[in-house]
Amino acid sequence: MGSLAAGSAAAIGTGAFTTSSSTRTVDVNVAADSSGFVEITALDERYATGTDEGQLELDFNSDSGLGIFDGDAQGLNPDSTFNFSEVFRIANISGTGDMRVVIEADGFDLENLELTADGDDSTGVSAGTSLLARDYNSVDSLPKLVQPDSVDVDITMETKDDTTMGDVGGTITIYTATGGNRDELSDVL
Repeated sequence: MGSLAAGSAAAIGTGAFTTSSSTRTVDVNVAADSSGFVEITALDERYATGTDEGQLELDFNSDSGLGIFDGDAQGLNPDSTFNFSEVFRIANISGTGDMRVVIEADGFDLENLELTADGDDSTGVSAGTSLLARDYNSVDSLPKLVQPDSVDVDITMETKDDTTMGDVGGTITIYTATGGNRDELSDVL
């Protein structure tokens, strides 16, 4: 009789549930670039500033305030190469371990654009290391910021040999991934 009762309970079910729903509070704070998990800060305020929205903005035009009189200089010369050292910094302050970092540049109408590591203050990224996604084909070779670590970014822009004047800028997107998640960056390469 006892085994008949156990057998019928197994056939009917044990009373365990198959689905569940539980509502919980999730606190998320969006912070300015200069105080996010991945800290992005302006170093050379002639070219890099923070916007009212807290994002990094790079200006290599009359907004830079350069010239004999503030804003006199309107931009880069054609058929020229300009090097800008330590323009902004990317720092790993997340507390989640080492992270890979890479930058995607899009929409620039330049002969060439380079974003490289200054390397003076970085523990894990050597001076001159490219930070551009186009220069890598494996996530394992991407620059790695140990924790805590940062890299100062140098920018080199080579303008075209023509008389085209005006806006030749674009956008940069900074991607990071912690150690075990670095494969998530493969879509950027």
